[in-house]
Amino acid sequence: MKGIDQPYMQNLFDTAKIEFKEDHLFEDNDEIKIRENSFVQILEKLENYNLSDTQDDVKGIAFEQFLGTTFRGELGQFFTPRTIVDFMTEILDPQEGEIICDPTCGSGGFLIKAFEYVREKIEADIRKHKENLRSSLEGVDYDSKSEEEQIAISDKIDGMQTALNTELDTGIEGSRMYQLSHNCIYGTDANPRMARTSKMNMIMHGDGHGGVYHHDGLLNVSGIFEERFDVILTNPPFGQNVDRNQLISESDRFTDEEMKKKYRKKYGKAYDEALKQVDDHIGESLLSLYDLGSTSTLTEVLFMERCLRLLKKGGRMGMVLPEGVPNNKNLASVREYFEGKAKLILICSIPQDVFIAAGATVKPSLVFMRKFTTEEEIKYAKCKKAAFDEVAAFHKSEIDALNATISNCDNKADSLKADLGNARARLKRARKEKRDISAIAIEIEAILQEQRDNRGEKKDAEKAIKDLQKQMEEEVKPILKKKIDYDVPVAKVDDAGITTTGAASEGNQLPELVEEYREYSTKNRLWNPIAAEFSYKVDSQDIYYSYVNGKEKRKL
Repeated sequence: MKGIDQPYMQNLFDTAKIEFKEDHLFEDNDEIKIRENSFVQILEKLENYNLSDTQDDVKGIAFEQFLGTTFRGELGQFFTPRTIVDFMTEILDPQEGEIICDPTCGSGGFLIKAFEYVREKIEADIRKHKENLRSSLEGVDYDSKSEEEQIAISDKIDGMQTALNTELDTGIEGSRMYQLSHNCIYGTDANPRMARTSKMNMIMHGDGHGGVYHHDGLLNVSGIFEERFDVILTNPPFGQNVDRNQLISESDRFTDEEMKKKYRKKYGKAYDEALKQVDDHIGESLLSLYDLGSTSTLTEVLFMERCLRLLKKGGRMGMVLPEGVPNNKNLASVREYFEGKAKLILICSIPQDVFIAAGATVKPSLVFMRKFTTEEEIKYAKCKKAAFDEVAAFHKSEIDALNATISNCDNKADSLKADLGNARARLKRARKEKRDISAIAIEIEAILQEQRDNRGEKKDAEKAIKDLQKQMEEEVKPILKKKIDYDVPVAKVDDAGITTTGAASEGNQLPELVEEYREYSTKNRLWNPIAAEFSYKVDSQDIYYSYVNGKEKRKL
């Protein structure tokens, strides 16, 4: 019988591998590497506690502390300080029903915060509905009712509250917390150990682990593909380069046919399109998948484009980036690329101290963008065309003159070709008739020289056209910026709530900035996320809810 001669902890691990088989986190031959006496000592320390009854927040905090002391140094670069995670999540303000992703999730800090942030909104909404339904059931004359009537009302209230509590149970299919846990949180990490850590971290914080995968964040996997997400929060790897020789290989292809059926049912035709990103490009360079792959091999640049592609139109993202990305002159073309596809909604400079404890030496910035809506894409294209037309009109006479020169050179080339053909035919006849060929030879040389001069004139005109086009592209940029001019809020924070040792500082300025920015973003309507809205009512002895937008009611 399988496992009978194995240590107890290996049997437990084999059970875990089966439970998480669909997540592709473990290989079939993976084994747990821990000495039996160490395992027993851990159990002895934990046996006094009932982890099932322990609050998710407490278990999560304990697990994070364990991560911080056990993996620091080895995996420290994967951790984003909690103050930064909190700030970025609160700035983007994810709502219930929005789909959230971190394609370089590390230990899962952003995903956990987003999960908790939306969970708190759901819990607050359920509390509000409980209060409203209680008031509705009790009425204004509750105190004047008979004891029997009050008991009946209390029983009904108890039943109503019990029913509403099912909305907070991640194990009940269709509940609001089930939807958040199973359909709204996604992440991936290229490091298998970190993907496992992230999944475990999320389980300890209350779940949402099902959307976390071990996979290259630049490639599509399962539910992580283009135009799927409302919110992206991430801290991509800095200062590394994707090798130009790195190819998409057969090992990148997803081959689990049973899981493919499951994903097709869940995501529809979009999933088959997503698979083509890998399936149709086996043997090709990874960089070739990205517009900026020919411009830069920096991981942060490629992940910026990846995140933008993952977003739905109008979706928003926050990224930790080296400060040089927004400011470096060498990356001007990268910034221009994003300016044509998204709006910068906030840039926040934070102290270098923030990441020193994690071993990072690059000064970071927090960059927030919102992808263009369809209307904004159309507006941008119109503005770009108008700017180009304006510049082209200014240079029309030059362009016309150069094009006329090229056309004349083409016509002259045809004429000279004919002349040269005639001259060579006469030369051939003269030689055959043994006549003097010196005059014809001089004529041919003159034609050949005229051809060379004509080709040179055409080449000069073509170069002038190219140079003028480059000049016009530069002239278009300031005109385009004026046509799509908007304010970009920029903030500089001197204290981000963490010291160089990783300890909490006393003068954290980020919470104050969140409040300022919320007021600013609301006033300027930077985005308008539509959260799922629910209406609850008591019908006889049962309680129902329905979406405010008119979806069918469901019995709780």
